[in-house]
Amino acid sequence: MIEKIKVFGDHYEMGLEYGRILKQRIKKMMENLADMGMIKAMRPKIVPKKWFLNTLKKDTEKLMKNDILKYYPRQWESLKGIADGAGIENSMIILMISLEASGFSLGGCTSLGLPSQMTVEGEPVLARNFDFPIEFTEYQVVIESRPKDGYGSLGCSIIPSHGILDGLNEYGLAVACNFAYSLDKPTCIVPLSITLQEMLENCRSVDEAIDFLKACKRGGYGAIITIMDTNANIKVIELSSHNYSVREDGTTIVTNHYITEKMQKIEIPKQAIYSKKAPKELWGKRVHESSEKRYIRVEQLLKTYNKVQENDIIRILKDHGEEDQPSDSTICRHTPYHNTIRSTIIYPKKRILKATFGNPCKTEYQQFSF
Repeated sequence: MIEKIKVFGDHYEMGLEYGRILKQRIKKMMENLADMGMIKAMRPKIVPKKWFLNTLKKDTEKLMKNDILKYYPRQWESLKGIADGAGIENSMIILMISLEASGFSLGGCTSLGLPSQMTVEGEPVLARNFDFPIEFTEYQVVIESRPKDGYGSLGCSIIPSHGILDGLNEYGLAVACNFAYSLDKPTCIVPLSITLQEMLENCRSVDEAIDFLKACKRGGYGAIITIMDTNANIKVIELSSHNYSVREDGTTIVTNHYITEKMQKIEIPKQAIYSKKAPKELWGKRVHESSEKRYIRVEQLLKTYNKVQENDIIRILKDHGEEDQPSDSTICRHTPYHNTIRSTIIYPKKRILKATFGNPCKTEYQQFSF
């Protein structure tokens, strides 16, 4: 059973309540941090865990604090509130949210944007599988935020972040963020969940959201973001720290590789493989292989439908390939490291989000609304 957390007030007050509610889970994650896969992969074996974590915490705060404070001051107030509510230092919150931007965590995601003419009910749908290191499965939440000075939002986060990577706001603007592999060197380090939270609090339509993302300060990694509104507008923006390209595909399929020629020029090469600096489970694997295979599989499945209904969307999200063998390259992803840890279906017109934590082939979706 997924619990929805609901917070009201100014950004500090919302963060404070969020931190209080999730205090025990945030502290559990903090206690386990040194043994989590991406931290272990970064730590030299001869370096003690406690010393390494303390050094990493200080370095991460130097990299991120000023950027968040300068470009997203309201979100910074939320982070301060979360730290105070959970009773831990702010620098530890920053370290924990920085894991979103770790190159080792950018493992997957499959998104599908369906225009109203493609659905039996005649309304647009945005669906997404979120693939991430499996150890984060227990640290997910559904959060509804009602800020005093912004639009309300409803979506999914990984604690201790309050930022949404898949969700919608009170005006029916919906978003799904897939990670990508850009070679751009960032001059600003801010997790995209923070950027997208700010977008949902300030934008009502796809066009407003696209303009926001073109102009905003963003950094740390590449992304491919699907945006939809109640007028059935659907656009995809491929992003890096300093570049972007907008796709208007109608029915949109997004995995983790860029489609536009402009962005492919600044992407990790197609034949790149994970080195031994990555978690052991990834050694020697081609970075883009899973993304390419999942993209092709969604295309194949969509061709079998004239129009789709919710059961068809779920069938796609649960798919294990032609041979029905779950793997690293199936839409419903099963691996020792990058796994489908969340699946969501969003209805912008109804202001409804359906979510399941864990592989969608194993769990049932729950419905949430404003």
